[in-house]
Amino acid sequence: MDTFIDKLSQKKNAQEMILANMNAEAAKMERMQEQMKTYDELMQEIRQVNLKTAENLSEVQKTLKEYLDKLEALQAAQSRDNENGQTAEQLKALLEEKFKQSDEFLHRENVKVYRNVQASVSDELNRQTDELKKSQAQNKTGRALLPISILTLLAVLADIVIHLLNVTIPM
Repeated sequence: MDTFIDKLSQKKNAQEMILANMNAEAAKMERMQEQMKTYDELMQEIRQVNLKTAENLSEVQKTLKEYLDKLEALQAAQSRDNENGQTAEQLKALLEEKFKQSDEFLHRENVKVYRNVQASVSDELNRQTDELKKSQAQNKTGRALLPISILTLLAVLADIVIHLLNVTIPM
């Protein structure tokens, strides 16, 4: 009778351990889902900033084009009147240089945003990988979950990179 009670208590302890492990894994998955939600919100914010930047760029380009057209008209009028056309040429060159500088500035800003997001994703990946390794070392029964967790994390990172490429490289 004692061996039966011992076997019953061992089975109950094993079931409690399995249940505790399942609860811990569920909590871990919930944290990862919360992080994914945060990443998605950040991606939406980055997209909005990129759209505003694109709108601003469009407006700046439109304004610069208008000024260039006005300068060309002014230059044509001056050349007809045989006046000093060199001033209009200088202004046109100056505006074209400013236009080029604005394009370079926007490109640098987009690269900065991309690199910042890339660095934060990389840091988060390292942190989560370390956390999974520690968890794996503590819980040897969860060996099957590590590859699944890593594959899930890699899929998330691939999705983030694809979103960033879509945002930073306008079609």
